[in-house]
Amino acid sequence: MRAILLAAMMAAYAANPTVAVAAGSNTDMSVNIGDVKRYVEREDYHRAIRKANEYLSSNPRSADAYNYIGYSERKLGNYDKAAAAYDRALGIDKKHVGAHEYYGELQITLGNMEKAELHLAALTDICGNCEEQQELSEKIARAKAGG
Repeated sequence: MRAILLAAMMAAYAANPTVAVAAGSNTDMSVNIGDVKRYVEREDYHRAIRKANEYLSSNPRSADAYNYIGYSERKLGNYDKAAAAYDRALGIDKKHVGAHEYYGELQITLGNMEKAELHLAALTDICGNCEEQQELSEKIARAKAGG
């Protein structure tokens, strides 16, 4: 009986990786945000997106998870999906520095310098001259200089 239940749960998970498995069960496949970050750092963006969605099934208001999805989708060239994920992150936490930085970078990629500068202004208001603000500022300056 246990083997049948396990097989059924594995089949359901394969069909829909966002299906939550009961915590404490022998098949607990919990994921934490650190797992998602590690996949992003390894540039395994498809797996990062899948793991972020798994994480969101238990933590639906995680701006970090949406930010990692946005970053991964942007790196994969899925700009509409990236924008939607950044919008979700900022809808949860309007002061999320990572989402502002990366959304600004997306806007540069799309040639929307005014929108990129809006994210830079938001970063300046949120964190002053923090690392994310400096990086976005430098990328905007390079883009304006033609590089």
